[in-house]
Amino acid sequence: MIAYLLHTGSTISPFGEPVGLMKVHNLALGDYQRRVLERLGLRVETVSAVEEIQRFPCLVVEDDLYFTVDAVARFLKLAAAQGEAALGQANFRAALSSSELTEQFAPAFQGEPIDCDDQSLRAYGCYYLRTVDHRLPLAQQSQPLAVPYRLRRIRVRANRYFDPSGRFSLPISTVFMVPIRHWSSLLAANVLGMAGFLWWMLRDRWLAATMLPLRMIWRSGSLRPTHWLGKSYLAGRRCRIASSAHVEASLLGERVRIGPNAVVRGCIVGDEAEIGPGAVLEGCTLGPRTTVNGNVLLRCSVADEEASIGSFFGQFSVLGRGAVMCPDSGMFDFQLKGSVRVVHNGQSVPSGSRLLGGCLGHRAFLGPHARVLCGQEIPNDCILVESPRQLIRHVQGGLPEHIVRMDERRREAARMRRAS
Repeated sequence: MIAYLLHTGSTISPFGEPVGLMKVHNLALGDYQRRVLERLGLRVETVSAVEEIQRFPCLVVEDDLYFTVDAVARFLKLAAAQGEAALGQANFRAALSSSELTEQFAPAFQGEPIDCDDQSLRAYGCYYLRTVDHRLPLAQQSQPLAVPYRLRRIRVRANRYFDPSGRFSLPISTVFMVPIRHWSSLLAANVLGMAGFLWWMLRDRWLAATMLPLRMIWRSGSLRPTHWLGKSYLAGRRCRIASSAHVEASLLGERVRIGPNAVVRGCIVGDEAEIGPGAVLEGCTLGPRTTVNGNVLLRCSVADEEASIGSFFGQFSVLGRGAVMCPDSGMFDFQLKGSVRVVHNGQSVPSGSRLLGGCLGHRAFLGPHARVLCGQEIPNDCILVESPRQLIRHVQGGLPEHIVRMDERRREAARMRRAS
């Protein structure tokens, strides 16, 4: 069977790059789509218009759609069975029933909401076609087909400012889809799609997965099962992980360094990334050569390659290539009333989510003591620092009042003035 990737021409602000280059699980979205479809035994072709679709039955996927392996596999199986019942004439569109999974992160940018058979659904740009009318949009000639999925919830502690209950619920499922039309959608793809990606990696690396229990025992140096959880990770070659570090349910690249007493839980870490001592990371995706300072708390965030994170606390944020967040900088990440407003297509719109950080473009720099309001995006190559009026320009001249110079040269100069 053939699968067509339908070009949409979408770009994501503030990065200004085609959607196919956006990173999910440290892979470009276009490469990720091809890998998933080829993993299912489909032959992939790229088309720029519906008129180029010639062979049927076929799968048509818009190039801005993120999906997990299980989501497409279940949709294909269900669509084939439903098509036989409809005498091979029906077209179908993938959909998911509305739940925490589809409404957790920025629901304003999730799939199109529709009602079908008294069921609330989110429909996506994934179609199973047996015939096509080039005069009509694909959505108008396809009926929604809900893909079944099982939902689990991970509850973690949270400050009551973020949630009155003091607990934050993160939905987990191996079946997930989301259109990448805004930088907040990258969060949904990387965080909520992580369970499906890790399950895919475990199946592909079955030998390493089979040996994982033995590795956990060896890494922990204990026969107590309570000690094994903090060593449940798959790592590439030449990784250096401190014995006191707690690394749980994570996928590490090659030459990764994790410092003492660091906690890495449910993360994907790229090659040559470095995590400082005492840092706590939960549900994050770090690109290659990313640096996280010690004692940093980072949750549900995405950082592209060579990013540097020094802010002591951050969550629900996206950092581009080479972006820098200095210590004492930060992004507000929640709205006390209503939902966080973001900029989309030049307009300020509500995201539908009360918890949402910000976005730093490629090579953006957020200097010390610089803080950004929630939902804001910083353009590529933008530098935000405090006013430089109090900076020292010439150490031989007048210094600011809060700076005192104490060295031999100053004492010698004072003696020379007294002598003269």
